[in-house]
Amino acid sequence: MKKSKLSITLVTGFIAAMALSACGNVTSDKKAIATFTPYGSKEKIALLTDDVYNAYNGTTNGISKFYDKILEVLIRYEFKEKGFKGEKNYDEIEKWATNQVKEQKAQADKNAKNNGTSYDTEWKAILESKNVEDEKGLKEYFIYEEEKSVMQTWFADEYTAEGLKEEFLGIKADGTSAEKDVKPAMPYHIRHILVKVDEAGNADEKFYKGTISEEQSKKLYDVVQTLAKGEKTFTETALKSEDTSADKGGDVGIVTNVASSIGQTMVNEFRLGLYAYDNLYDAANAADAAAATIKAGLGITDDVKNALPANVVEVPYEAFVKLGEYAEVTTDANKNKLAGGSTALYPRNIVWNKYFNLHNVFVIKNAKRADYSTLANPSDEFDNLASNTVYDANLPRFNAQGYLVDEKGNVIVGVRSQFGIHFMVIEESMYDYAEFATYYDTKLPGEEGYNPNARSYVNYIQSSEISDYKTRADDILNNVKSFDKTYDYRLYNYLKTQVSIEFKDAAEGLGDRIDAYIKAQQENNAYKQEQGLAEDWRTYTEMLELQEYNRDAEYTTKNAITGAMSPTLTRLVPEKVADDFFKLFDEPTATTDPTYLKFTEEGDYYYYA
Repeated sequence: MKKSKLSITLVTGFIAAMALSACGNVTSDKKAIATFTPYGSKEKIALLTDDVYNAYNGTTNGISKFYDKILEVLIRYEFKEKGFKGEKNYDEIEKWATNQVKEQKAQADKNAKNNGTSYDTEWKAILESKNVEDEKGLKEYFIYEEEKSVMQTWFADEYTAEGLKEEFLGIKADGTSAEKDVKPAMPYHIRHILVKVDEAGNADEKFYKGTISEEQSKKLYDVVQTLAKGEKTFTETALKSEDTSADKGGDVGIVTNVASSIGQTMVNEFRLGLYAYDNLYDAANAADAAAATIKAGLGITDDVKNALPANVVEVPYEAFVKLGEYAEVTTDANKNKLAGGSTALYPRNIVWNKYFNLHNVFVIKNAKRADYSTLANPSDEFDNLASNTVYDANLPRFNAQGYLVDEKGNVIVGVRSQFGIHFMVIEESMYDYAEFATYYDTKLPGEEGYNPNARSYVNYIQSSEISDYKTRADDILNNVKSFDKTYDYRLYNYLKTQVSIEFKDAAEGLGDRIDAYIKAQQENNAYKQEQGLAEDWRTYTEMLELQEYNRDAEYTTKNAITGAMSPTLTRLVPEKVADDFFKLFDEPTATTDPTYLKFTEEGDYYYYA
C-alpha cells in the first residue's frame, strides 16, 4: 500500500475495530502508541499505530500527517459513535456519500465515451484524483469530507459564534480591537453597477488616450442620470449591470481584505479604492475612535496613505451629461471627418479620458464643469470644480455635500478598472461596528430570536423562500470559517478538550510537537496575509503613480504639415477641443470658419490627432 493512501483505509478501521481496554493491545504487529479516551468512559481508542507513525516520522510533512490523522479520527468518532448532529447526522451523510459514488461512476462512464477510453481507465483516474484505492475508499472520502464540512459550519455558528465572529470582524462592538490568532477579514458588504469598457491596447496610452464606443458613452450617462433623477433605486438600476451581480440587483456580497479573497475575485481598484474612500476621504470615519484599528486591519499604513491622492476626485455631473450629448459625434454637420478622423478627438473620448479614465476613486458632484478660456491643462481644471455652480438643483439624489447618493443616502463611489467603470455603494462599512452583532446575525425566519425588521445581511433580500435567507446566512458562515486558512486547527483544539489523549512510546511528546506546528502555521499564515495585502497596496499605489505621471507629463509636439510647435500641455486633450468639435456637429458652418480650421491638417487641433 502506498504511504500517501494510508489515511482513509487505516482511519476507518480505527473506529470500527481498534477500541482498547485500559490495558489491552490492538494486535501484536500494530500497536497503538497514541490513544484517546472520551470523558466519562474507560475505553481507549487508537489515534495512531506504530506502523503509521513509522511511515511518516522524520518525513518533511510528517507532523502535518500525524495532525491530519488525529483530526480525522476525532471527527469520525463524533459522528459515528457520539451521534454528532449538525445540519446532517451520520446516516444522512452516508446516504449522501453513496449517491456521490454513484455520480462518480456515471461520470467515469461518460468520460470513457467522450475520451474513447475504457470505463476502468476513467474510474481509476477518478480514484487517483481523490487519493483513494477503491470504491469503499471513495465513499469514505466523501463521508469524511462532508463530516468535516458539517462540523466546520457548526463550529462557526454554534460553539464559538461570537468569539470567532469577532476575530473575523477584527473589531468589537465598542470599537476596540478583537483578540485574534490570525489576521481579521474586516468585511464590507458592497453593491455595485458595472459598465464595461476595455482598456487601451497600448499600455503607454491606457491612462490618457483610451476610447469608448457610442453605446458605452450613452450607457454611462443613462446609469448616472437614472440614479440622479431617482427614477429607480440603485438595486433596480443594477439589474442592467454588466456582470454576474446583475441578477442580484448589484449585490456583490461580503468583500474581505483576505489577500487571496476567499470566494471573491475583486480587482484592486474596486476593493482598495473603497477602503481608501471609506477610511481616508470620509471625514466622519477618519475621526472615529476606531479608525486606527480599522485602517491597520485593512493594511492602510502611513506609507500607503501618503502614496494615495490627498483628496477624492470630484467628477461633475455635467460631464456625464456631455457623455450622453457627445456620444454619437464623430464628424461635423456635413459628415466631414476632422483631424484625419482621429478617434482621440471624438468629443466623448476627450471627456472620457479627462473625467472617467481614472483608477483612483471618484464621487459624482452636482456641479458644472470648470470654466476655461484657453487650452487649459485638463488636470488643472479639477481644482476649479468646487467653486462652480450647481448643475441642476432639482435633482433629488445629491446629498448636502453635493455628492450622488442612493435612495438610502449612501454615497455612490466610482472607479475605473480594466473591466470598466464600477459605481459602488458601501452597504455595511467597518465603521458600523456597533451594529455588527445584528447585521451579521445568521438567524433565519421562524427561528427564535429572529427579527424580521432588523437591518441585516440576511434581511437584505425580501423573499417568500426560506432557502433564500439560508443562502445568505450560509454566506456569512462560509466567510467566517474561510477567512482563517488554519481554521481546522480550531476544530482540532476543540475536539482535544472533549477527550483525554495519551501519547506513549515512540509517540511521546508528539502532542507538543503538533501544538508547536499549529502555532507556527498560524503565525506563518498571518504573516503571508499581511504581506499579501501589503503587496496589493503596493501594486495599486504604484499604478496610480504611473497614471499621474502619464496624465500630467508635459510635452510639445510638431504639426507634421506646417512644422509649427504646439503649446506646452499635458497628454490629455483639453476639453475645449471637444466642445469646439461638437459645435461643428451641432451648428453647420463654412469650412473657412476659424473653429473648423483648427481641425484641418494645418490647424491647431491637428496636434492631438
